[in-house]
Amino acid sequence: MKQSGRSVRKPMNGVRRSSVERPAASAATVAAIVSVSNEEESIGKVLGQLTRLALDELIIVMNGCRDRSFPLARSYPQAVILHYPHPIGHDVGRAIGAKAAQSDILLFVDGDFPVPAESLAQFIEAVRRGTDVALNDLSPYLPMFDERDAVTRCKEFLNRCLGRPDLGANSLTAVPHALSRKAVETIGCANLMVPPKAHAIALLQGLKVEASVSVNVFHHNRERKINIGTINPVSQLIVGDHLEAFRQAMDIQGGRLLFPDRFRRRAALRRKGR
Repeated sequence: MKQSGRSVRKPMNGVRRSSVERPAASAATVAAIVSVSNEEESIGKVLGQLTRLALDELIIVMNGCRDRSFPLARSYPQAVILHYPHPIGHDVGRAIGAKAAQSDILLFVDGDFPVPAESLAQFIEAVRRGTDVALNDLSPYLPMFDERDAVTRCKEFLNRCLGRPDLGANSLTAVPHALSRKAVETIGCANLMVPPKAHAIALLQGLKVEASVSVNVFHHNRERKINIGTINPVSQLIVGDHLEAFRQAMDIQGGRLLFPDRFRRRAALRRKGR
């Protein structure tokens, strides 16, 4: 792993002045964490929007990039670049970036498509107001239930099983999202590499989780060979991640989670010594 860029612990003095300013009354510091994997066509636009924000840290995690993403990122002197020349796996960059960050608020984005700074600022502001986990609200973009894919149904089922049906199919699987320092410390940086598990921990530990802002990732998300089709490697990975989340929840709340068994008198069998 190679690291490039200077350490950023004070407000960044980038080449552009931030056009989305931090509220004067807020002393909370903000880090943006960008996961990048061969994004030379979009990384400049992504970083261009991020540099419009009042950030204290800009951390870019390079995940096995073989294109021009690395030299393009290095053109932003305010960024700290964590460079892994070989692929480190899906979502691992989130955990690495979170561990490196020192700010009070962590904003997570991907390098494959830009999100306007005005929308990103709303995730940050939600955490400033007291939310621990500010999720991307995908509800406006979902089809009817019978047309939803397995990943979307897993997300919704997990929320229902954990007592938060109001969250619908929203979870930490989707970016952008933002976390408070309390959320990062409660969830644990390592668990962020399995977003559904991190989401389950956040709910089980009573963190304030809200679907704060809507960004249409379905329309903009870059298509790759591994994420095209009804059944693909990425969807299978995410479904498996949800199984891990359910295991985490059952270890804490029991095998039935929040659903009591009101019909079987198992004690009767124990009394008979069977």
